[in-house]
Amino acid sequence: MDNLTTIKTRGKLNLSNPYRSQRQRGISHVELMIAVALVAILSVTALPGVGRMMDRNKIMGTRHQLLTDLNFARNTAINSYRRVVICPSSNQQTCNGDTNWRDGWIIFQDFDADHQRDQAENILQVGELNDSITVTSGQRKHFRFYPDGTAPGSTGSLFMCIEGEPEMGQRLVISNVGRVRSEAYTCS
Repeated sequence: MDNLTTIKTRGKLNLSNPYRSQRQRGISHVELMIAVALVAILSVTALPGVGRMMDRNKIMGTRHQLLTDLNFARNTAINSYRRVVICPSSNQQTCNGDTNWRDGWIIFQDFDADHQRDQAENILQVGELNDSITVTSGQRKHFRFYPDGTAPGSTGSLFMCIEGEPEMGQRLVISNVGRVRSEAYTCS
């Protein structure tokens, strides 16, 4: 007799595992509760790390956005051979004369060199922030770039902080020669 005939039952082929108990049909409630408890414990352990990772991504995204916009302002000044200003703005039309960049910023060509946007001066770009990030510029109410790419008198920093995570701060430093560099910063 071959193996095929030993697993035949009443003329039909029995394809189920002959060693499996016919009583076992799934998992018990106890096993399900243990699995749910393990998932809950792992979730509680992992969530703070995920939250910190999301905060880190937000602050790095803001740093990248501001770095890109500052470099855009500098390059536009060089290419157009005109002064370009970047300043905080609460209405995305004029500079607000403040050092808090929470409401966003504008970049414009400053034809009359007064560091304020007039009707004739085109807005080149508008920037906005994530709600949980704060950006301040110390004492500077604007940064200006000259046609040669320099930023004389505009030396300063932009400080980026996220609430509850002071060690995740970032700082952009704008030098007199117009170069922008970034570095870690501990917010107070």
